[in-house]
Amino acid sequence: MDQISTRTLLLILVGVFTAYLVLERPAVGAALGTAAAVVTLIHELLRR
Repeated sequence: MDQISTRTLLLILVGVFTAYLVLERPAVGAALGTAAAVVTLIHELLRR
């Protein structure tokens, strides 16, 4: 069995922490969703 990479482990831990935070504080989830949408939009606009 291959070893899990550090990057994969970090992504899993951040995902679990984010999911827990959003479940405990729904307002944080709304803010994270909005921030992710804005960053994605800016990234797409600047890439063109």
